[in-house]
Amino acid sequence: MRSRLITWILLFFVCGYGFAQLSTNELPISFNEDLTLVVKKRSAVPIATMPQLNMAAIEKEDREDEDFDIPPRFGYQHKVNYDTNNSGIWYELPNGDKLWQLNIVCPGALSVNLCYDKFWIPEGGKFFIYSKDKKYAIGAFTSKNNKGDRENIRGFATGLVYGDDVVLEYYQPKEVTTDAIISLNYVIHGYRYISFGDRFFGDSGDCQVNINCVEGLNWQYEKKAIALLLLINRVCTGSLLTTTKLSGEPFFLTANHCIAGLADAVDNPYLDFISLAWNYESPGCVNPNIAPTSFTTSGAIVVANSAATDFALMRLSEDPKNISGYTPYYLGWDHSGAPGNPGVCIHHPLMDVKKISTVAFQPTSSEDYIWDGPPIQTHWEVTWAVTENGHGTTEDGSSGSPLLNATHKVIGQLQAGRYDCTNLNSSSIYGKFNLSWTGIADSTIHRRLSCWLDSLGTGQQAIEGLLVLNEPQIISADKDLYSNIRITNSGQLTIQGNVMMMGNSSIFVKSGGKLIIDGGTLSNASLILEPGASLQIINGGMLETRTGFEAPIGALVEIEDGRIS
Repeated sequence: MRSRLITWILLFFVCGYGFAQLSTNELPISFNEDLTLVVKKRSAVPIATMPQLNMAAIEKEDREDEDFDIPPRFGYQHKVNYDTNNSGIWYELPNGDKLWQLNIVCPGALSVNLCYDKFWIPEGGKFFIYSKDKKYAIGAFTSKNNKGDRENIRGFATGLVYGDDVVLEYYQPKEVTTDAIISLNYVIHGYRYISFGDRFFGDSGDCQVNINCVEGLNWQYEKKAIALLLLINRVCTGSLLTTTKLSGEPFFLTANHCIAGLADAVDNPYLDFISLAWNYESPGCVNPNIAPTSFTTSGAIVVANSAATDFALMRLSEDPKNISGYTPYYLGWDHSGAPGNPGVCIHHPLMDVKKISTVAFQPTSSEDYIWDGPPIQTHWEVTWAVTENGHGTTEDGSSGSPLLNATHKVIGQLQAGRYDCTNLNSSSIYGKFNLSWTGIADSTIHRRLSCWLDSLGTGQQAIEGLLVLNEPQIISADKDLYSNIRITNSGQLTIQGNVMMMGNSSIFVKSGGKLIIDGGTLSNASLILEPGASLQIINGGMLETRTGFEAPIGALVEIEDGRIS
């Protein structure tokens, strides 16, 4: 949250220990023992050493930031100008391949991460960063990480590596004749540990409730929409939203003040250095001793934003659907303007693992925006409830997190409030989704949500969330689903518990996809099968449809032991 807006210059991206960036996830080429011997016989890798930090000045700046509720920074940015032509060294390997390396040292740094003003890798090339002691390595980054083409090159950022001594390495096979463009413009010297890993873990207040406590049992799909958002010295939260296309487009909602001075949908839409961390959560109700494995994506384009209700909608450059082993979720929304019954907020306070806070009472309107006319009630005011495992609230870093009502739909995103675990009776303030939908004063395409989330022009006032299944998944417990489910040609859903589809949610089974009802009951379902899709009901399973069911020609329906009603 924030009590003032300042102009920010985007300087770094953070990945961190326990985080896997969207990459090939392989070891650097030089880690091969034979190649290591070849490299050692050649000239030494040039070392670029950063200046020592003036910690007295930095600590003074950090105290001033704290006075203005600005999230604490953990790194100092060194401006540099290093690329594969003016820095480092090239080696030619015995088979004709080429290898470029540059050694960067930040004396006394706890971590190092890097930003690039130009980053373009040809197909076949591979880029890595690793600690000189080879304990940490990230990559390979390939042509799939390019944000632009060679004629219109954009920036990039690579993740945090612990230690003060890192090596950059680019590998180019001999058959690749087009050179990479790798231009480094910032080296971030980490002078305090952030809350990734066991070094500085669990930094939010002790009143906070982990998402996998009992309070989060009914929000296990919704939690997969939430990501930790990292940029410059600011930490925020945001969420994936579904659209009326129900196609899983990577639209991501956060607070406008999180990107203030960095990007704008009209004037400067690109956020190439932004980082989103997915699945960063404790596997149980208590904090683990080491950080859980999580995944990151990089880059976004701001498509709509407004300070009036403090929203920013981005289209992500790297789609979380492409993360192996992770199934993202897309939250439903409601732009009726009604708050609905009390729900929850899912968020990352102070860059900690994912938490859940439970709304105590129905949100009430708050007059926070004054324009040329009378005051407008642009925000929801929310207070928080004591629950079984704590008294969840919101803290710095929770900004942009979604406010979900009892039907699991987004009705706003967090803007402000004076709160933490020592101030539990204060309220949190959320920009209203319905006013962001239409825009205030300025209702052009880049100042409202409707053009992007309902590009089909359906006029839907509310929509259920969306789960896209690209791999097998089992529901074995009794569950109410506030979700549309799309089962792709590689996906499969097996229902073994009693599942009730809530609202107007539907299941779409694409050609090659499969729905299995194995001894459980799927109730209130609207089921749509494509030709080539399959439905199997076994072991006394039951499908209770909402609108009746008729299988199209070409779909496979097999009922061994069960029925459809």
